[in-house]
Amino acid sequence: MKTILSMLELEAFRFFEPDYASLVNNGEPGVLICRIEPASGGVRMLIDEEENPALFAVNVGNTWVGTAWSFRSPTEQEFAFFSAADGDIYQEPRAEIDDALRAYFSEIFCEEIAPAREDLSPDRIEKVRDLLHEIWGTSAPGLCLDACAGSGVGSMLIREMGGTSIAYDNDPALLALGIFSGRLVPERTICIDGTVASAYVPDADRGMGIMFGQMYVYTQERWRPIVEELAGITAETLITVATEEEAHWVKEWAAGVDRDLEIWENERDPIYDRWICFG
Repeated sequence: MKTILSMLELEAFRFFEPDYASLVNNGEPGVLICRIEPASGGVRMLIDEEENPALFAVNVGNTWVGTAWSFRSPTEQEFAFFSAADGDIYQEPRAEIDDALRAYFSEIFCEEIAPAREDLSPDRIEKVRDLLHEIWGTSAPGLCLDACAGSGVGSMLIREMGGTSIAYDNDPALLALGIFSGRLVPERTICIDGTVASAYVPDADRGMGIMFGQMYVYTQERWRPIVEELAGITAETLITVATEEEAHWVKEWAAGVDRDLEIWENERDPIYDRWICFG
């Protein structure tokens, strides 16, 4: 996989955005970058295969700084800045740019946050594998969104079944554990708030939430948008929870985005993934 550095042929680079979540609706980097007085030959733009701008980099002397246009359009000022500096253009496929961006920010939280302690046992992996095979068979091609992915058992098994995943969670320590363990891959992992997932991830063939955290009456308003987001952008949705009451809440919330999930009990484990919501 190419990195941002290799795509731009640079030895050092950093984004104004501190994390992946900041890439959405954040115009401040566009203002900051236009205030720089670049060194000679010190402006580069990365575009995709359709010539859509994806990334802007400026040399500030001993390093390069930049901003990504993944979720916002370049401003007129940024284009004018680039034209005035007679900048260089680089081109890569959009899918590879997206992977490189996710990897860049995944590496940041892996460097800054200690990974959580191991939270999976071998029998847990086998039980989840058996469940996914029951739902989707042994082959699951296409994209699967792994919501509240934790340390990545779902994503690991989807890859094993021939699919690809984008894993997201708001806990960088668990995501770091998943990356260090090999269950998650940096280019397919993002640390975001699942209540606004659709702002960051594309619609997908499948979506899963393996053992969503405990839901209570007083946390429903937190969990409801997470379920709505996942169900709203996936053609098939699998969510597992601990109790029947939680399962009925999930079914109700999914119905709010016109999704009808079936509920049944899973006897593989007395605690985890006890109740299945799928449709």
